[in-house]
Amino acid sequence: MRKPFKTLIALTLAGILSLTSCTAPTYDNSGANNQPHDLSSILGQAKEGLNEYKNSLENSNEDSDGQNTSNGTVPDWNITDYPDYYSVTGKADFTNANIPTTPSVINSQLDQYGRAGQAVGLIDKQMRDAGSDRSRDMPDDIAGWPSPNPKVTIDLGSGKHYRGYLFNRSHLIAKSLGGEDSVENMVTGTRTQNVGKNQPAGGMAYTETEARDWLDQNPTGTITYVATPVYEGSELLPRYVTVDIKTSDGSIDQHVIVWNTANGFDIDYQRGGVR
Repeated sequence: MRKPFKTLIALTLAGILSLTSCTAPTYDNSGANNQPHDLSSILGQAKEGLNEYKNSLENSNEDSDGQNTSNGTVPDWNITDYPDYYSVTGKADFTNANIPTTPSVINSQLDQYGRAGQAVGLIDKQMRDAGSDRSRDMPDDIAGWPSPNPKVTIDLGSGKHYRGYLFNRSHLIAKSLGGEDSVENMVTGTRTQNVGKNQPAGGMAYTETEARDWLDQNPTGTITYVATPVYEGSELLPRYVTVDIKTSDGSIDQHVIVWNTANGFDIDYQRGGVR
């Protein structure tokens, strides 16, 4: 466990003071004179160590494989504020995404835990039409997929309920937008993470519907679309997925958070299923 930054500073300064309090030279068994500690050298090493520790704290939202992990800035989900399981929190941010130069979808390789990473797409009408026409070919197993998948009733609020399987194989980029039915393009998501209340579309289906509708109305345009699952540590299920979507005319420009949860259920993010 990392020590708090202020505590580390205090310990480092205490060590410096203990070293500099010794003014007499020391001798080894051979009688060779060991020179007293050089204060400027000690201070330099201490400063370097503190800077390295500070940098490690600033980068603590990434694990060793560069997978995005939760940084604690996303609010906790609740059905009152986020009944459709998503929230638009700002404009699209593609800072860490490698956007293709021609219409296509790029998926990250699975990480050391077998989890899907960021999916990036430059999507046009041809991909949208071709994706909708393809038959489904879903993988048998993805990270965190429960066996068995429990059948549940989820309270959607306003007297409405979902009755069916709790978990879906949730695409990062929808098949109808050119995404593949592959383990690299899927996470284990709750039914509500996938489609929200579905009246209208929520969850991941919110941005998917926005994209499809815009492409149908703007067949010569393109959409930049980045879906990033966000995990905590070695957990197999993402706590949430961020979706950055921007149309070539700028009429849609959104950063969206999609929570991977379900009203009334304690999701086991580490292994899959429920606790």
